[in-house]
Amino acid sequence: MTLLYGTSTILSRSSKFPLRQHCSNILKLASFSNKTSLTPEQWLEALNIRTLPSKSFSFQFDRSSGPGGQKVNKSSTKCTLTIYGFSKCAWIPQEVRNQLLAKNLRYWAQSKDCIVIQSDQTRSRETNKELCLEKLVKEIKDICWFAKPVSSQNLEKWESVRRKTKESRLEEKKFRSDKKQLRQKPNFF
Repeated sequence: MTLLYGTSTILSRSSKFPLRQHCSNILKLASFSNKTSLTPEQWLEALNIRTLPSKSFSFQFDRSSGPGGQKVNKSSTKCTLTIYGFSKCAWIPQEVRNQLLAKNLRYWAQSKDCIVIQSDQTRSRETNKELCLEKLVKEIKDICWFAKPVSSQNLEKWESVRRKTKESRLEEKKFRSDKKQLRQKPNFF
């Protein structure tokens, strides 16, 4: 490890990214997943590829079958995103997980309890990685749905509609009954 005093960051020889940036990602994960004040609706609304905790899933790069010509046989650009132990995943709220599992998330491998998403659309590793994350976010947002609270004005409006519909139905019923009564022979005795 090399310590650079002028920039006050620690750089690893194997990584080009500063340790400070790595620590900020960990803090972002902790603050995003541990906020108990966030409701599942707010969590779903705030969800995007930048707020996903990168430490909770793994990426694997393999040979691609997509575009690239002869380069396809030389470079590993297909990205496979895997989230292990999805049913116990702490960074996704329980209500969201329940909806995803109940509505058959298409990327969920039930036997291994993991999510597997692949992308080989481009010739770039990073672009395929972002496409995997976008697929995950899009699938979560498409499947999950939370009912919005109904205002009292709407409740009153629909209650009056129900009441008027019931009254008109009963009036129609009474009218038909009276019409049938008039068709019968009079009973004088």
